[in-house]
Amino acid sequence: MSIDRRKTSRERRQAQRIAATFAVKQSADGRVELCQAEDIGPGGMTIRRLRERSQSPRTAVALRFELPGTREEIVADAVVTHDATAGSFRRTGVGFIALRPEHQKAIAAFCRRVAKTRKIGRA
Repeated sequence: MSIDRRKTSRERRQAQRIAATFAVKQSADGRVELCQAEDIGPGGMTIRRLRERSQSPRTAVALRFELPGTREEIVADAVVTHDATAGSFRRTGVGFIALRPEHQKAIAAFCRRVAKTRKIGRA
C-alpha cells in the first residue's frame, strides 16, 4: 500500500476546496445523472449522488455545471477519486483531468472570491 493511500482524500488534495452547493450533470457509461456539488477547487470537486449507483475509482466522467452567480456553463472531464455511502446518498470525489483554460480560471476566481467573502464575514 502506498503511503499516499493511507491519507484521507482531504489530506491528499493539492489545493483547498470551497464549500459550495449547485447542480451538476454527470455523464458516465452512457448515463446522465443530476447531482449536487458539495465543494469545489481548482483540481476537483465533491458531488452528492444517488446511493444506488456506486462508481469505482478512476472511472471517467464528464461534468457540466454553472458556478453560483454565473451563467457560463463549465464542461470538465474528470476521474472518480473516491466514492462512499453518506446517509441516503453517495459522496463522490472527482479530479479534473481536462478543463478549458477559461473554465479553470473561472473556478479559481470563484474559489478566491468565496474564500475572501467568508473571511470578511468572520472579521
